[in-house]
Amino acid sequence: MTTNESTESTPIQAKKLRRRKVPALLIEATPERGGLGHWLLASPMILYIAWFWLDIFAYYSPIPWRWLDWVLGAVIYVLLFVLPSGYLAHWLVTSLPRLFQHAGWDVLPLEPVEPSEAYLVRYTYQGRERASLDRRRFLLRAAQGWVYLEIAILFAAAVAMIPLFFSAVEFGFGQ
Repeated sequence: MTTNESTESTPIQAKKLRRRKVPALLIEATPERGGLGHWLLASPMILYIAWFWLDIFAYYSPIPWRWLDWVLGAVIYVLLFVLPSGYLAHWLVTSLPRLFQHAGWDVLPLEPVEPSEAYLVRYTYQGRERASLDRRRFLLRAAQGWVYLEIAILFAAAVAMIPLFFSAVEFGFGQ
């Protein structure tokens, strides 16, 4: 076999892998409509906290009607806790795109990126374009923020369960 034949019959030579920096824009990925799915995902945590809040609110309220306590407590809970903390969580996650893996953003590269190098590219952000803020988008951002909060709490609980598991095993549980 000659050298020409051996190079023609070998598979495609792998390119030398190198990481390159590509300038990019971040464009907010919240859609204009929707959000019901986000509220449904976050509803277990929101409802659990609401149950706790309404019990405390009704206990300390001087109003004699229980149903009015629930209505007032629910309105205060939504306006002063659910919406602001959800929006704040969304703002925090979208403020740190590299830490949270571009959650809430679409990355628009300003230079062409081949599919074979997609995982080797490091984007340097030239700017961020947030979507306009209206009532629907505010509610959607709050809903997305609650989903981010729920994911963070589930992650923290999973990490906290590791020492609890070893502690339980040490005292004989599960044996």
